[in-house]
Amino acid sequence: MAVTQGKGRDGPDFSALPEGCIASVISFTSPADACRLASVSSVFNSACDSDAVWASFLPPGSRPMVSRSVSSLKELYFSLCDDPVLIGDGKMSFSLDRHSGKKCIMLSARALYIIWGDTPRYWSWNRMPNSRFAEVAELISVCWLEIRGTVSSRLLSPGTRYAAYLVFKSTLTSYGFEFQSVEVGAAFAGDEAGKCERSVTPAPTEGDGSYPKERRDGWSEIELGEFLTKDGEDGEVEMSVLETKGGNWKAGLVVEGIEIRPKDGK
Repeated sequence: MAVTQGKGRDGPDFSALPEGCIASVISFTSPADACRLASVSSVFNSACDSDAVWASFLPPGSRPMVSRSVSSLKELYFSLCDDPVLIGDGKMSFSLDRHSGKKCIMLSARALYIIWGDTPRYWSWNRMPNSRFAEVAELISVCWLEIRGTVSSRLLSPGTRYAAYLVFKSTLTSYGFEFQSVEVGAAFAGDEAGKCERSVTPAPTEGDGSYPKERRDGWSEIELGEFLTKDGEDGEVEMSVLETKGGNWKAGLVVEGIEIRPKDGK
């Protein structure tokens, strides 16, 4: 969105408009546009910081989620981008995509179906200081790996292409995944999910999408699949991570959860 302003230029000087009018127009753009437009002039900067603009970027019901006091809706918006809020008895987290303002949901390991997850000889539940959740699941040793999760599309933003990601770490003593990939998928219940193979071991060459990517929070992730939420559509999205064919024993996978966020911030 280009804006001209200042004397001696062709075209209207939008900075001469009332601040409320400017704010009303900016509210129909995106959070990223609002941040860029703030540099146009002092009037634009004031309009871009106004609650009238940032109220339009906040999803309904998001204001009560932040317990600490905030001085503006802009501060509330970026608080929800940077500091995910725990919901669902602490088994899920809610945040906003910084670029688009769309909803992001993460299911903790406790919110997932992990076969034999409550059997101590196969899985253990531990605290990790850099996890947003109270517990993570550590794979002790299994030959049948099966992790599944579901999320209601009502928790997500409509009209948005989402992707689901397994968020995990590998311990120093992990084994069994070096030569065996996992089968992953994500789709609405009843839809034919496009299954694909992913590795949970580090990529031998940079840029290979079938291998894990490092996250800014210190964890790794692999994409499970993508799906499109439609306006007025209500359904369950099913996600899975499987390794049930090789029969080889494997260990050392630490699962934080599955994150669902807009694909490439869109």
